[in-house]
Amino acid sequence: MTMTPRLGPGPAWLLALAWVIAMTLGLGLGAESPVDAAPNAVNPGARPAGVGRGSVSREGKPPRHRAELPGTLGVATGPTMAGSAVYPAQEIPLRFTHDRHLKLNLSCDRCHANAATSKRAADLLIPTGAACDECHGKQHPRPADEPARCEMCHTQVEGQVEGKPRLTASVRMPRPLLHFNHELHTRRGSDCKDCHDMTNVRLGSVLQLPTEASCLTCHDGFTATDRCGACHPSGSDGRLLMRAQDDRTLPALIPRGASSWGAAHDLAFVEDHAVAAKSGGKLCNSCHDDAFCIDCHDGPIRPMRIHAGDYMTLHAQDSRAAVSDCSSCHRTQTFCQGCHDRVGFGERTTGEFGVGGTLDFHPSDWSGPPGMPQGHAHAAQRNIGTCVSCHTEDSCLACHATTGAATPGLDVSPHGPDFARSARCDALAGHNRRVCLRCHAPGDPQLECL
Repeated sequence: MTMTPRLGPGPAWLLALAWVIAMTLGLGLGAESPVDAAPNAVNPGARPAGVGRGSVSREGKPPRHRAELPGTLGVATGPTMAGSAVYPAQEIPLRFTHDRHLKLNLSCDRCHANAATSKRAADLLIPTGAACDECHGKQHPRPADEPARCEMCHTQVEGQVEGKPRLTASVRMPRPLLHFNHELHTRRGSDCKDCHDMTNVRLGSVLQLPTEASCLTCHDGFTATDRCGACHPSGSDGRLLMRAQDDRTLPALIPRGASSWGAAHDLAFVEDHAVAAKSGGKLCNSCHDDAFCIDCHDGPIRPMRIHAGDYMTLHAQDSRAAVSDCSSCHRTQTFCQGCHDRVGFGERTTGEFGVGGTLDFHPSDWSGPPGMPQGHAHAAQRNIGTCVSCHTEDSCLACHATTGAATPGLDVSPHGPDFARSARCDALAGHNRRVCLRCHAPGDPQLECL
């Protein structure tokens, strides 16, 4: 009997492995195929509309730093094709490669002929069809014997109408919320590449427009003015316009990013803005008037983020530690003292405002008759301003005035022993003697320094 040899499991396993490797290599080769390739007979290297606009590669360039981001973006991640408060979104249905034209040593004004004389940011400075025809042949208008090559530049070509390509050639570039004078910058020696880096860029977009950080390299107050209104439109009151007047749906002008002079309006700015306001109130006044601040700081309209809901039971700790200046919003003589009296936490525990409570703001040994411990003396000498936030001058005169003064007291001297012989007595009397008359009557022997 003749035995027929069979393939064992080894060769079959090798064949399967070889098939997997072949498929993997095929997919890898397919992934490495050029993504720019488009089914376009006229310009096979062109990229489809809306794909790959902006910088192709940052190879050889320094990494982006957050300070490079403009402070007026609608988002905090850098310029986007969606636009911002300063640069609205654009629609440019064209196919173009700046980098290829720059490598041909073409100057910028060869295509952007009106840029050097432009004085408004709203000027439309993209090349016209006639400017392109100088190199690419007559197409605007196209002679009858010249074949149509619309797909070479236009991306929205929709079939044929009466034998002619039907395309959408309109460019939508809304007016930016910005003042800019190309003619002035050119006359002072600025070059196009100082503001627009078009290296490795295909179709230009809002991504190639100047950022706030790049503008501040010259507009530092020395080389050029650093006044906000020089670039940002202002209203009749001199404050910056926060929104575009012709399109109210655009995002508002809000400072963001690390280049915003310490005034980045993030989520914590509602609590941290005091430092920026105290160090540079002029910067705040560029956008906000006094009424904007008073809406929160005068008390009637109080955002919940300023004080917690149970702050009434916790405010004593912040007040004693001087975490914030309570008097910036509240009048201590009326707001604080009035509340303390109503809840029996002050001197007037009875009468019209008192409720007869047993609460007391100070400890039991804070003050008392002469000869008793007087804990308030050290606090008054250390910071008398804290005392007057609740007490009037009459509270002090009730004890410290002499019996013959205009407002008689208990003749308890607040001065130390031998005060009349000290240099401090001479200094205080020489500086303002009328202060002494608040406690001493004219002719009082204790009024004179020895």
